[in-house]
This record gives sequence, C-alpha cells and structure tokens, in this order.
Amino acid sequence: MGWPYDPFAMALDRELIVRTALRLLEEVGLETLSLRRLAKELGVNPSALYWHFENKQELLDEMARAVVLTAITHPDVPAPTRNTWDDWLAHLARAQWRAVRSYRDGPLLLMAARPTADYQLSYLDEILSRLVDAGFSPREAGDAFVTISNYALGTALLGQQHDRAGEIVGRRLDAGDDRHDPHDRHPSLARIAESLADQEVTFERGLGWLIAGMRQSRDVSSS
Repeated sequence: MGWPYDPFAMALDRELIVRTALRLLEEVGLETLSLRRLAKELGVNPSALYWHFENKQELLDEMARAVVLTAITHPDVPAPTRNTWDDWLAHLARAQWRAVRSYRDGPLLLMAARPTADYQLSYLDEILSRLVDAGFSPREAGDAFVTISNYALGTALLGQQHDRAGEIVGRRLDAGDDRHDPHDRHPSLARIAESLADQEVTFERGLGWLIAGMRQSRDVSSS
C-alpha cells in the first residue's frame, strides 16, 4: 500500500482492530469513531491501520460483517427448525434486531456499511430459495428480504433513540426539572411510549403482521 514498514502495524491483525473498534463504538458512538481515535486506543500510529484497511469505509464494512455473522449464529436466536420461508424470514429479523441493538449505534453501523453481503451468501441463498419455492417470484423474494431487514434495522434504531431520550429525561427529573415528566403528555403519545417501552413485544407483533401480510399476498398471487 505504499506505507513504510512498521513493526507495530505488522503486530496488529484485522480481527483485533475490528474487535477494538466495536468496543470503542460502544464508548463513543459512530459519529465520533475515527481511525485516529482507534489508533490511539490500540497504541499505534494511525498509519499502522492502513496496513490492514484501505480507509474507514472498509473498516466499517468489516465491523458490520462481524455484527451480522454474530447475529446469524447468536444462541438467543436459534436457527429455524421447520425450514419454512416464514420461519427463515423471522429468524433474519430477530437475528438482525438483537445483534444491532447489542451495540451502540448498531443500526447506523449496518446502514453505513456497503451492502455487499459476500460473507453471508449461503444464508441469503437459503432464505431466497425457500421464498421462491413457496411461490414468490425472484423479485418478490428480494423485496421480502429487504422489507424484513429494513423493519429489523428501523425498529432497532427507533428503540435506541427512545432509550437515549429516556436517559435524558431521567437525568432532568433527577435534577428536579419536572417540566419533562414523561407522564405529563397527550394520551396518544402515552400509548406510543408504552409500545416503545416494551420493545420486544412490539417488535414481535409487528413482525407477525408483516409476515402475515406476505403470506396473504403470496396466496392471492398464486390463486
């Protein structure tokens, strides 16, 4: 890559850099995460990172890769047992939702990464082939995958924003500022807040509605 030999750079490896970057992401957030800050955390010159990554975008891609691979094999989301298309889509949604929620700005990280998905092709092939076998057209199968993935990332992002807002309100209440009491709100806002407070139940209900709609659409198009 044109950089001079650096023994500290050679002592690093991509896995260590990515692992440290994910830990730093938890501390500072995606907006503040930088190669310079990461290099300082690793105790190396910033140029040392360029032995392993061309630029920050490549690092973000690799961080997202680690998150997705962890999601697919996460013990809290066992692989589908019935091997049906709807079970595979539900597994995708739950795996992505749990994985990105486990990292600060996890949804934003996956959105910032390039959607090459070359590291999960067998998983994608399994889902899309089952959708086509069930009667979806190839285009509909792709749309179903994107819809479920967008739902998982979107609800995770909204959930993290809600959690962050709740922390801010809590600090204001602790400081005696009762103007921001979350119970003093319009009834409609209170109902939405209730849904956001029980995020897993709300997520599962929405996922069920989405898949039920896909099931009905498939039945209508095949009739």
